Amino acid sequence: MKTALIVDDSAYNRTYLSALLKKKGLKVELADNGEDAVKKFSEIKPDIVFLDYIMPKKSGVEALREMKAVEPNVVAIMLTSISASDEVIAAKQAGANSYVLKPYTPEKIFEILKKFNIAE
Repeated sequence: MKTALIVDDSAYNRTYLSALLKKKGLKVELADNGEDAVKKFSEIKPDIVFLDYIMPKKSGVEALREMKAVEPNVVAIMLTSISASDEVIAAKQAGANSYVLKPYTPEKIFEILKKFNIAE
């Protein structure tokens, strides 16, 4: 069973995305800030990580840089409500495989899972 790590400071966003991923058969782990995410990442070694861009303690970009240093091949998807090019560039430079603008649809998440061979 593939594992996903969802990192978002919004409980609603974590719950919503978790439900979508579980529908596709993924095991889901959660973190509510970038600092906790890096710790969990090292423990569980997920197949895919969904990271909120703006979070307390450590941003999604900072957390992603640390995760990619541990596991360069992990699939990382940045979740953001900011479509500014600077943020997109920073996410890509940190190693994000893709980014998704909030609010997103279930179809967009399922498309990402299929694109990276995480789930059908």
